[in-house]
Amino acid sequence: MTTPIDKPVFTFTVNVSDATDPPTVTTVPAAITVGTSNGLIEFDLATPGYSFDPATPIVFNEPTTDFPDLWAVSATQVFMRDRCTKAATLNFNINVVEDSSGRCLSHDPQIKNDPE
Repeated sequence: MTTPIDKPVFTFTVNVSDATDPPTVTTVPAAITVGTSNGLIEFDLATPGYSFDPATPIVFNEPTTDFPDLWAVSATQVFMRDRCTKAATLNFNINVVEDSSGRCLSHDPQIKNDPE
């Protein structure tokens, strides 16, 4: 028996390129727009040899109460809930660690909250 999901899931795929020094972190997409309350945002780290920073995988630039829950499901997958209570463009950093060196890298995509 399957359970229907009544809230959308928004996914950022996180990639690291070693073509630059330091390596470059990017996301696909670069931004998402959330229009419903309690949407689930998923972060999937797709590049082997890297993990999300276990202490601070996601850090918002400005304080916000729209993201009360964050779950690190594994070293390469993080979820958070978006209450989406008011219209705003939210800037934050995704922090990843190079497993072999411990070097921390960051990237700053955007979440645009646009409640219906």
